[in-house]
Amino acid sequence: MAKEVLMPKLSSTMDKGHVTEWFKKVGDPVKVGEVLFEVMTDKIAIEVEAYDAGFLIGRYVEVGQVVPVNTVIAHIGAADEKVEAPLIAAAPTPSAKPAEAAPSVAAPVVQVAAPVVAQALPQDGFGVRATPAARKAAKERGITVEAVYQATPGIVRVQLKDVEHYNPSNVKAVYVETGVEKVIPWTGIRKLIADQMTKSHNTVPSVTLNAEVNVDALLKMRAELLEKVEKEYGVRLTVTHLLAYFVAKTLKKHPNMNARALEDGIHVMPSVNLGIAVALENGLIVPNVKNAQALSLVELAKAVKAQTAKPKNNALMPDDITGGTFTITSLGTTVVSDFNPIINVPEICILGVGRTIERAEFDANNNVVKVNKMMLSLSFDHRATDGYPAALFLTDLVTLIEHPLTLLVD
Repeated sequence: MAKEVLMPKLSSTMDKGHVTEWFKKVGDPVKVGEVLFEVMTDKIAIEVEAYDAGFLIGRYVEVGQVVPVNTVIAHIGAADEKVEAPLIAAAPTPSAKPAEAAPSVAAPVVQVAAPVVAQALPQDGFGVRATPAARKAAKERGITVEAVYQATPGIVRVQLKDVEHYNPSNVKAVYVETGVEKVIPWTGIRKLIADQMTKSHNTVPSVTLNAEVNVDALLKMRAELLEKVEKEYGVRLTVTHLLAYFVAKTLKKHPNMNARALEDGIHVMPSVNLGIAVALENGLIVPNVKNAQALSLVELAKAVKAQTAKPKNNALMPDDITGGTFTITSLGTTVVSDFNPIINVPEICILGVGRTIERAEFDANNNVVKVNKMMLSLSFDHRATDGYPAALFLTDLVTLIEHPLTLLVD
């Protein structure tokens, strides 16, 4: 008997979703655990695996079509089994006719030589899809999954075998852009980011406070712990790990900053669910570490490492990005010294971290010394808190970073 494939409910707030990609065609064999399709929820794209084995004998929802959760979108059964297509409940669709929604998403090209035609990179806001094994193998070989994708016509997702069979000499096609602009549709993760940032900007009266902090003690602490932590616990301690630890400790002293602004009021949260912003090729996402205030430095470093690796390995689940109470975002690897981060609503605070700058200053004896300074930028929701308590939080955070040994007497 044919088994139904439903549009899954992947988060407590999800009431509808749309398929962003099918990995099986009608008639294809299906094994338990194989990825059937990718669905975009109201927060994230998730790969959905098959719970039944057989053949895909019916597929009723097209890519981009929005349907309510628990809608039957496909059937799995015997190869010769006949099923009746279900009635799909009416729901708004972002693109009833995909071809008309974006008639030209890439510039026209001129082919110079094409024994093997290079596959155009996707322009749907997701970038090239690849399995974690394929990404790892590509990195080990010093190539990119984008190159493998272009060299393997017909694939929708780069697999390990595609990387293993990749030969750049096989691709002879060369293309020259003609100067016509490229259109990236407001879909996928790009649309989620656009909606979230617009909501934050339009609804939250945000104020940003900047504070300069001497990070000499922090850098010394990292240097002294680095080898021991990596050798004994298998994690390489970073400045972000230390800052996350200090933020979690400071939030225990300032619980009103660890809050969410919801329709019924300000929810001061008992646990610090600390978000760490992760930059992807096609956007930004914020997985969070639950109960960060209860973790040791090593435990928190391991948790941050695990959570920030998930977006790059396509392993995020809805729980990883929901329930956050405070976010850290860093541009420390760039030339940016300070910036005004946008609050990740409904959280009420976000901490921006700039680059470390070496400066010459006078010490207490009027001698010139070198110091390492970093700018911290705290944006807060002025509906939920005020400048003075935000400044006190930032002051205590700076003090803790500059004098980390004070943790021993707290």
